[in-house]
Amino acid sequence: MKWRYAFFSDPDTALKTYIIVPRDYVDVALSELLKLGIFEVIPREEGKRLEEIKEYIALVEKCRKVVDALNAHIKEQVEVEIKDMPRDTRRAMEQLYEKLASVAEMVEDLDKKEVEYTDKLKNITTLRKYLEHISSLYPNADITIVDYIGSYIAVKTLLGAKSDVDELKKSIEYVAGEIALEGQMVITTVVLRREFLEEFYREAEHKRVRVLEISKLYGVETLSNIIKRMSAEEEVMKNELRKLEELRNGTIKRYLHDIAMLKILIEAESSKAELLKNALQSKHLALVLGWIPMSKRGDVYKSLRDIPFNATFEEDPNPPVEFNNLKPFKPFETFTELNGYPSPKEWDPTPFLTYFYILFFSLMFSDIGYAIGLIIGARYILPFFVQNPETLKKLRRIAYITAAASIATGILSGSFLGSLIGRYISSALPFQIIPSMPPGLGDYRAVANVVNFYIKLALLLGYIVVLISHIIGSLKAFIKARDLWSALLEISMIIMMIFGPAFLKLHFSVEQNIDVFNLLKILPRQVIDYTIYGTLPVLILAKVKSMGSMGVTLWIFDVVGIMGDIFSFIRIAGIAIGGAMLAEIFNSFVYSTITSLSAISIGIGIIAGIVMAFMLHLFNLACSVLGPYIHSLRLILYEMSSKFYEGSGRRLNPVKVTLGTVSLGTISR
Repeated sequence: MKWRYAFFSDPDTALKTYIIVPRDYVDVALSELLKLGIFEVIPREEGKRLEEIKEYIALVEKCRKVVDALNAHIKEQVEVEIKDMPRDTRRAMEQLYEKLASVAEMVEDLDKKEVEYTDKLKNITTLRKYLEHISSLYPNADITIVDYIGSYIAVKTLLGAKSDVDELKKSIEYVAGEIALEGQMVITTVVLRREFLEEFYREAEHKRVRVLEISKLYGVETLSNIIKRMSAEEEVMKNELRKLEELRNGTIKRYLHDIAMLKILIEAESSKAELLKNALQSKHLALVLGWIPMSKRGDVYKSLRDIPFNATFEEDPNPPVEFNNLKPFKPFETFTELNGYPSPKEWDPTPFLTYFYILFFSLMFSDIGYAIGLIIGARYILPFFVQNPETLKKLRRIAYITAAASIATGILSGSFLGSLIGRYISSALPFQIIPSMPPGLGDYRAVANVVNFYIKLALLLGYIVVLISHIIGSLKAFIKARDLWSALLEISMIIMMIFGPAFLKLHFSVEQNIDVFNLLKILPRQVIDYTIYGTLPVLILAKVKSMGSMGVTLWIFDVVGIMGDIFSFIRIAGIAIGGAMLAEIFNSFVYSTITSLSAISIGIGIIAGIVMAFMLHLFNLACSVLGPYIHSLRLILYEMSSKFYEGSGRRLNPVKVTLGTVSLGTISR
């Protein structure tokens, strides 16, 4: 298990699961899955599902054609590393297909241009070589030797495939020259009667042979000049072909990662889609569709190993989730549920919230005697109020853990039923970390010191907790949500919290030392001012980007709300002080009762004191035990998790059969 699971865990994301079994084994398969208690059935419409699978297969085929088309142009083997797979494979395939289909179309256009330029280059090269052949025979000849129309005769040069030209030669009266190069043939023919020229053109067109209009393209020049011009054109064509090749290779290179990703998705999904289609169309196979937690895939194979089956798992963009916390944190998942279940795109804050919940509770309930009473009450009284065994088990564990923490803070403060027994603990401690109420509240200065200590501790704790919550919010925005503006908003809030107290003390003459980080002693005042003035526009802009035009004014509530969040933690001091003071008031009643009755009989005074102490402190326990639970819960939900936790997920709702002890009848009250 990752070390960070001691602070934040990742929810166990469910996978869409397709289990194909022979129809005779459907009942057996469902029974085994019910026993597992991890399978949530997904209702389906068979016809609709079949159409979806057909569409999916068509998508896979289209994607394969695109990948094959682009992959055919990659001349050298290239290694592309794919580190992460998309959660929604179908959506990813659709997006990649849209992107790469346009790339394939662009490459296809480049291919067409390449074919066109290649044909032109081939024709020019063939004609140039033919003219070089004629020029070697007639060095001073001009173009009219191969392209001429006179009053009585015409000379024309023909270009085409050798087989087509050979076929045309059968109807030609006179061939003046010819050359065959790379499957093509160039010939020069003389048409002795001009009136037959149109008929000659039609015959050449019918035989798919081109009649070259060389004089129209190059004018009446010597063959040597025309050959030079053709050589220049060949270089131009070659350069164009090189540019096309570079453009095509560069285009494909930019999308190598997308091509590789789509190829992996095709390989992963095609066999699955075909398998599902066969299952839905078969008379002998049946499909069971549902959700399975990702961590429980192995359990499916184990439970169905005795029957023939095939299981296929698919990630979904919006799957249900299951908590995935370490065992000590399991009971506290109940608190996280109050804010919703974590989505696959966020951390589960249960471990982190657990630590602070225990801390807040133990500070508000720091008494050994009351903590022991809480353990006894959870063991013997709580079952009368909670009937669900699973809920009772969780609440008991929460009570035991928080009571243990309260015993620890009770020792540190020397409080055991207030000072009734706590005075003996205080005298045994070498030093007292948390001050305790003086017996009978008679020392007003000591009472003031306790009140002052708890208020300062609560405010400092509130400041630290709110600051940490915003830091976590910024990390979540950067790492999980990848939302730049939300991250900037949280970072701005962090800077305001760090530099804000020093800024307030500097400009508003605050008497108390609220400069938590002592920035006034470390930094010049200009640095503090510039930091606040520079952060404020970023905060406003980030708020506008996150919430629209309303962010222009709502940022004020964020800044002022920091103080409200911090002051909310004063409830820790209020509840702790209230419980401790009430305990001391009750202790003064006990002492006065013992003193007054001891004048009659020491035994009567002691017994009466014990009975009164038990009744009064039991009353105080009953009145004060809910306060720490409720207000600790409020602090972790509203002052902490609201800064970084959305809770927009849906919990897996498996169908299961629970085996074990069954309670019958009713509990008498």
